[in-house]
Amino acid sequence: MARACLRGALLALVLLALAACRREPEPLPGAPGEPVAAMLALAEALREDDLARYARLNVPPALQAAQEAAWRAHWQAADEEGAERAARYAEWMAELTAEDAETALMARAEPRLAQLERELGPRWTVGVAMLASFAQAAIAASEELSEPDKAHARGVVEALAKWAGEQAAFTDRERARAAIAAMVRTARALDLPRLEAVQALDYETLLAKGGIALRGAKDVALAYGIDLDASLSALQAEVIRLEGEDRAVLRVRYPLLGETVSFEQVMVRIDDGWYREEAVQALSAPADGAAPAIASPAPAPAGATP
Repeated sequence: MARACLRGALLALVLLALAACRREPEPLPGAPGEPVAAMLALAEALREDDLARYARLNVPPALQAAQEAAWRAHWQAADEEGAERAARYAEWMAELTAEDAETALMARAEPRLAQLERELGPRWTVGVAMLASFAQAAIAASEELSEPDKAHARGVVEALAKWAGEQAAFTDRERARAAIAAMVRTARALDLPRLEAVQALDYETLLAKGGIALRGAKDVALAYGIDLDASLSALQAEVIRLEGEDRAVLRVRYPLLGETVSFEQVMVRIDDGWYREEAVQALSAPADGAAPAIASPAPAPAGATP
């Protein structure tokens, strides 16, 4: 779980929704038969908070079962920190869903924001630069991220570092209040008070709940001026290199906080559909028979995986 969280954090801070005009898509047998269209379809699914559709577009039909098994293993795995993590989850959800949650959480945040203003002050810019440097070093040293993922993550960090130079963006009370309201609203909509409830979900329900969490993450980001839906709406892709008939390299661009994030994405054709190469590789059965890894989300404007 830590690996998936790290990957999600480095790839974006938020993963990405025109919820106003929801529609129920027809079941999809696979990705579109053209690499650019396939990438844009993934972005559209994330924009619409539709993780069920995203999952169908993510890998070919032959790997759908492996993808489901990987997600089940991810959520149901027990480890040494399992009990502590479950306790923290239950405590946090109880606070978020309490009757006076917004008032109580804002009251707790207020002195912390004031302390942040007092202690950092003129050192804020230096602190942001140091954090950005640490993040870039972590990206470079990561053994979990592919080269396209690293390029994407570096671009996101650069954009966020420039935006974060204004201290008021973080200590503004109205922004904090809006972010807390979004978290409370999301926790109540999820209605999953304990981690065991998450682990008991069937796959389709898990994806539906994940879409709610994604919407909530985007609302929190929006409270701080990061419009991920706008970034996804403006995402563009073009083929810059063909390698045979079944492999294409795309250049993907999208705007983020006044900057343009650009990275290369390798797509492969399987049964007339196009898919991200690393997603296919991650879910292809390893030679040693080990369980397949969870495929990382498609590169998308600054976001976090559910």
